[in-house]
Amino acid sequence: MHNIIKSQQKSIKRFLIQRVKVMAGALLFGLFFSLVLMTEVWYISLITYVQLELFFWLGQQFFKSIEIKSTKIKATIIVRLLLFYATVLCIALIFLVAVYLFQHFIQGINPVDLLPSLTSVEMKNFFKMLLIGFAIGSVFFFYVQWSEALKKQELLEKEKLIFQYETLKNQLDPHFLFNNLNTLSSLVKSNPDLSEAFIQKLASVYRYILDNQEKKLVTVAKEMCFVQEYFFLRKIRDEEKIELHIDIEGVEDAFILPVSVQLLVENALKHNQATRSNPLIITINKENQNGLTVINNLQKKMHLTHSSGIGLKNLNERCKLILNREIRIVQTNSEFVVTIPIVL
Repeated sequence: MHNIIKSQQKSIKRFLIQRVKVMAGALLFGLFFSLVLMTEVWYISLITYVQLELFFWLGQQFFKSIEIKSTKIKATIIVRLLLFYATVLCIALIFLVAVYLFQHFIQGINPVDLLPSLTSVEMKNFFKMLLIGFAIGSVFFFYVQWSEALKKQELLEKEKLIFQYETLKNQLDPHFLFNNLNTLSSLVKSNPDLSEAFIQKLASVYRYILDNQEKKLVTVAKEMCFVQEYFFLRKIRDEEKIELHIDIEGVEDAFILPVSVQLLVENALKHNQATRSNPLIITINKENQNGLTVINNLQKKMHLTHSSGIGLKNLNERCKLILNREIRIVQTNSEFVVTIPIVL
């Protein structure tokens, strides 16, 4: 929880720093063109700032889904850059005409009388600024997007390695194996049919992890099957002490990070006590079309070994890198709720 809050604070700080940089860039741009075009600095700076914010947002939309591993990464960036410039050109022209007409309209000048000046003078100045801006912006924007793609891929690889290590470590944990083998040993003697089902579920759990640890996303339906198989193993041992309720109707074909919901279920079982009189109840349902919510009644264990919190932190980082969204954690006096994003 602390790590996620710290991450959110860093994101806010980074956002504010970016805004200051854009303002500074707009001011420098305004100073330069005010000298070239003999125009007021504040006027050029304000227009530049508004357009820069809009164009940076558009740039994020055009380039956010590029994967650095693609064999056509350079061609993809160039094509998107040209499309981005075409969009920027259209918006900039509309913006120029709107501001120009509005500026003179409030002075009581007929818009029809402004057309000759608009086409002969303003358009020439506009295209001068546009060519200079595009020449500088093309190099800068290509470099920034390439660097961001590399940085994102490096972070994703790092988080994936941590995820793989933590997942395999948890499932191969001596306690996990010992408890399941001990349960299996007793089932073989007392209930051979159930022991066979237990072996199949145990094998399915490991198969799912090994098959999907390299994947970025799996369907919600597949992840829920995995969660149910994992919970089956725990249910044999804990019986009436734990309950699992799932309602994912309508989002079965949506996509989610693999082994994400299972991690949340495992955390609930690990950090909470459960008895027959006060069972641990875990509920998984769709919050809406954009997320799944995992809820458990809060019954914290009195003596719990220290938790590093790396599981939730890593899950949150993977969600940010892959889905551009974060998990949401809410804790009350009676419940612990985690919402994890999904995509349709």
